[in-house]
Amino acid sequence: MTISPVKSQFIKPLLAVFRNTPGADDNGYFKLLAEKLARYDPVDLAAASDKLATTATKQTWPLLKDCIAACEEARAKRLAEETGKTNIPVPTEAGRMPEAAALRVLAANAPEVALSACDGDWIVCLLEFVQEHKRVPAGREIDDCRAQKSRTDTNIEDHCARAGGGSVDALLSRMIDGIHAKRERIKAEMKALLSQPTDH
Repeated sequence: MTISPVKSQFIKPLLAVFRNTPGADDNGYFKLLAEKLARYDPVDLAAASDKLATTATKQTWPLLKDCIAACEEARAKRLAEETGKTNIPVPTEAGRMPEAAALRVLAANAPEVALSACDGDWIVCLLEFVQEHKRVPAGREIDDCRAQKSRTDTNIEDHCARAGGGSVDALLSRMIDGIHAKRERIKAEMKALLSQPTDH
């Protein structure tokens, strides 16, 4: 029996990363994925799977809309490369503030918090809060951002432990490298903005 590209290129690689489905019906979730993602090219499915694996911060499978968004982004990038065009729009999550805009919000409205987040390696969690809520966190929300970073590190440690004695396979290694690379990239971009002179 032939295995569908959705199962072989998208679902199977992510089984090494995610454990729990978003809802109560595991079979229903995977059946829905197989149905809704069937229209995508296997190359795009593989690229989307790799993107989700390397940016994962928890063990719960992404929502269907996030899986579709990842596939749409992968397809747009592939088409741009194949046609040599740079004006093909890459979809972003609806209602989410762009990364660059969120960085500017932090630099303008909460430079001390942003610098603390860079030094404490929780800048990605802080940035994602601003992207999601379109404002700077306050009070316990800041503590929650710090805690999210700790949970991410704990998840990484759990994945490594399950891999067996610290032996990490290629997919898990890419996921971990992706998380650390994003932290360093965002930290560098944030500090670059903070170092710019203000008009005050």
